[in-house]
Amino acid sequence: MRKDEEKNQSSNSSNEESFNVQRFLRKRWVLPAVYLGSAALVISAVFWLQSPDEGAMPGEDFEVEEQPIGEGTEFDEEAVPVTATQEIVQMPVTDENEVEVIGQFYDYDATAEEQQAALVYYNNTYYQNKGIDLAMESGESFDVTAALSGTVVSAEKDELLGYVVQLDHDNGIVTHYQSLEEVDVEEGVYVNQGDVLGQAGRNVYNSDAGVHVHFEIRQDGVPVNPQSFFGESFETLVESKEEVAADEDIVSAEEDGLPEEGPVIDEGLFDEEPVEEAPADDEDSEEDEQEDADEEEAGEQEDLDGEEEDQDE
Repeated sequence: MRKDEEKNQSSNSSNEESFNVQRFLRKRWVLPAVYLGSAALVISAVFWLQSPDEGAMPGEDFEVEEQPIGEGTEFDEEAVPVTATQEIVQMPVTDENEVEVIGQFYDYDATAEEQQAALVYYNNTYYQNKGIDLAMESGESFDVTAALSGTVVSAEKDELLGYVVQLDHDNGIVTHYQSLEEVDVEEGVYVNQGDVLGQAGRNVYNSDAGVHVHFEIRQDGVPVNPQSFFGESFETLVESKEEVAADEDIVSAEEDGLPEEGPVIDEGLFDEEPVEEAPADDEDSEEDEQEDADEEEAGEQEDLDGEEEDQDE
């Protein structure tokens, strides 16, 4: 009997506890509180895992030595700027509207008339123009600027060409500026696009052009037509596959002291035809024939006179 009462009491108490738990969970704030508590535990665990190990940190006596930068280290070389591929090739003048092209690039594919207009006459010889010549209509001097950013590899005076400046733009691209009256840059200096290199002047080689600047673009040493690349990007210039055939009869500048503009020997460039003269032997033969005819006629006349005299007798 007593055992039955104890069982009944224990079952009643368990029922009351389960009822209390269910009643507790039915409250609105219980579940949010559980979620927030779980989130707090997760965040705490993440921070704990990411916290540095203090045992691995250097102590107070740890000294940090700086790597010296000077001679003999791999970091002492100066950074060399390169031509930006986004640059657009410009005319080598401050204002392109103030100048005009007075000398064209010699193009092997041009017409005979255009090729004849692209010749430079010097020392009784015609030379092919490897660039273009720019001048003002008034004949005044003007500032010559860098068509592209680059490094000055040469800035010196030439007896025939005047002052000459060459800029290296990497990727095998070099620009030449000739017939300068004076220069404002020196070898080894990096110049930006549009910087003034010097002023246009005269030279002995192309004296007929007057005050002008001779401008060339060379790709791996081969001259290309600058007018084909004005307004184009530097990347286009590098990637261009334009090739200019080299004339085997062009005289090297190193051999005769002249610019690399060899004499043109294409006879089709000129319209004048040589005047043919009669050979001297033909003239002599005609004179001999005339003399023989005169002598024969004189002989016949003498025979006629002799016959007349015989008849009179």
